[in-house]
Amino acid sequence: MAIDEFQIPAHVKKAIKAAGYTAPSSMESYIQQWYDWYSGKDDWYKIDYTNLDGKSLNRARMSLKPAKRAASEFASLILNESTEVSADSPKANKYLNEFLDKSNFWPTGQMIVEKAFALGTAAWALWFNVLGDDVTKIKIRRYDARMVVPLSWDEEGVSECAFVTRVSLKGKPADQLQMHVVEEGTYRIKTMLFVDSRIIDPESVGAIADFDTGCPAKTFGLLKPALENTCVDLSPYGMSVFADAVDAIKAVDLAFDSMFQEVELTEVKVFMDEAMIDVRSKGGKTIPLPKQEQRKFLKVAGKDPKNFIDVFSPDIRIDPLRSALDVALAEFGELCGFGQQYFMLDKASGLKTATEVTSDNSALMRNVRKHENVIRGAIQDIVTALLTCARIHCGVDIEEDFGPITVTFDDSVITDTQTEKNLMMAEIAAGLLPKWKYAVEFYGLNEEEAKAALPAEEIVDVGF
Repeated sequence: MAIDEFQIPAHVKKAIKAAGYTAPSSMESYIQQWYDWYSGKDDWYKIDYTNLDGKSLNRARMSLKPAKRAASEFASLILNESTEVSADSPKANKYLNEFLDKSNFWPTGQMIVEKAFALGTAAWALWFNVLGDDVTKIKIRRYDARMVVPLSWDEEGVSECAFVTRVSLKGKPADQLQMHVVEEGTYRIKTMLFVDSRIIDPESVGAIADFDTGCPAKTFGLLKPALENTCVDLSPYGMSVFADAVDAIKAVDLAFDSMFQEVELTEVKVFMDEAMIDVRSKGGKTIPLPKQEQRKFLKVAGKDPKNFIDVFSPDIRIDPLRSALDVALAEFGELCGFGQQYFMLDKASGLKTATEVTSDNSALMRNVRKHENVIRGAIQDIVTALLTCARIHCGVDIEEDFGPITVTFDDSVITDTQTEKNLMMAEIAAGLLPKWKYAVEFYGLNEEEAKAALPAEEIVDVGF
């Protein structure tokens, strides 16, 4: 384990148990293994060997960081600044989009989606800062699988959850536990702080030990890849997107490391007669003076002394090693759900158009759509709680019934969005669709906002 790598301390688990809950631990070893591959710190990357002097040494295997690449690629494909989230009512929609922009939700959201795909689980959760009777601020905090402790769950998902983080109180490290639990139909957030394994009163540092959100909806959103957990049956945790591709990760980095070890070990070496090498005396011993790193060597005894210089330049086996890397990348992409073409080492025709990506990567399209449906639910959960609590605790003037939350993902990387736009414009020109439909489909507006943006004479109802 790396220095300062996060783990839930034993005293926090004990506090969760004392509160009447049990922290599931059956997935901890898998999550740790996935984090090691994601961070490139797995012991497989450490190679021990013995040199010619019998001294034990070690080196780090070169890596393309394929596990991190897979997680970050899915995060960028699914969630980005072009993702649209909207509420059905205008006031709620205006507040929501202003909040998401000010809180830098999309860039930070992409990071937590990456962690979800790497470690199998992540979460957004509401965090409240109560400054006074009339002033309350709400934030959306991010947690990865190592910090998430499901408390109650069933087939429909997790209904109660705890989140554990490390904080600093006046420069001193502390552990913070927040449990989002249901009591009398609404969610309460119960906070506990620990310094040196001892519990302290959270109100002594301005936190509220037991805060009633008044919100009947979940005050957190759990993110998981759309994969069945085959590690632990009936677990509330998800499974890493590269859980079934560990051998492929090894194959990729083994081929990559071998390729550049070949370059290093087959570099030109010059063997010279000792008469050609400058020497100096040290402690009565004659020591050669190397001119260029350690590329010059004394000739082997018994060689013809007339040949003062021998050059050793072996052939480099780059082509077969490159082919091995291509095969490993193709299998890695296939096992992670990208298809075999996504991680090609090079492309003869350069960058592909969206239409080519669509035709070549049908597996990627299907998997991205599948993952989007799961991520959409997590966004809807946290946004619903945000709007409800903003109205209750922050005095925000939004509708009590703000309607359903709509999440529109930007699929321009895997679908030809321009073609879809052109098709809808043609259908509008033919009178098959009203103009306001275009703004709803591609700009995230609701029906009322889209109609308000058009002149009255252009709003035509064609039966949709």
